[in-house]
Amino acid sequence: MDKLRNKLESGVAALGTHVSLNDPAITEIMGYFPYDYIWIDTEHTSISLECLQSHLIAARASGVSSVVRIPSVDRIKAKPILEMGPDGVVFPQVNSYELAMEAIEACMYPPQGVRGYGPRRQSRYGLIPAAEYFSHANDDILRFLQFENIAAYDDLDRILAIKEMDALIIGPCDLAASMGHIGDWDNKEVVEVIDEVCRRAHEKGARIGVSYGYCDLDRMKEWKDRGVDMISIAADTDYILNGAAAVYGNLRKAFG
Repeated sequence: MDKLRNKLESGVAALGTHVSLNDPAITEIMGYFPYDYIWIDTEHTSISLECLQSHLIAARASGVSSVVRIPSVDRIKAKPILEMGPDGVVFPQVNSYELAMEAIEACMYPPQGVRGYGPRRQSRYGLIPAAEYFSHANDDILRFLQFENIAAYDDLDRILAIKEMDALIIGPCDLAASMGHIGDWDNKEVVEVIDEVCRRAHEKGARIGVSYGYCDLDRMKEWKDRGVDMISIAADTDYILNGAAAVYGNLRKAFG
């Protein structure tokens, strides 16, 4: 599934949305829309490894690229997720250069990294010969790191220089909290840091992205104006909540 990779390499912003509920039919439904990728979250949700594999199968069936957010920078937690064959993985709370390199190395086989050998879906359960698999395995997985804590700011230039990183993803909510502005990601200080991160990423030739909640068109245009290379907006729960509210509102109007 090269849809997301091709979009990133084209220089046109990749558009995605989040999945947080267990039913893989949600990913299948989302995948029928022309999103470039589906971001499946295992950091803040009850999605288990077994459930995640079903989501990944659903993404493949509907023709959309899959990105999985791993719960933490932990090569043990990353390993079974990598073996399931997602198109990309996201590591949250990458708060230093050292953590960034730990995340990158967890996705790569020696000598470039420390990933252990035991592929499953990624090698088509062994149908791809080992020599052929190893020849491209490190390049097959997209590696995304999240900038969502001001602690990472001091290491920003070193993180942006990591050539094996496919994009640095801004997490405005946690970033604001780490700066003492929890719930206020529009705070002037937070906005200044976000703008500076985007500017420095572009100067370094690094890709930049954002993971954000449900928002209006004007907010999406703000991120476009910052020149983000990928944007993940809203989640399945937002669509259910807003859809249910709209239908109920219309019912009340119709029936009083």
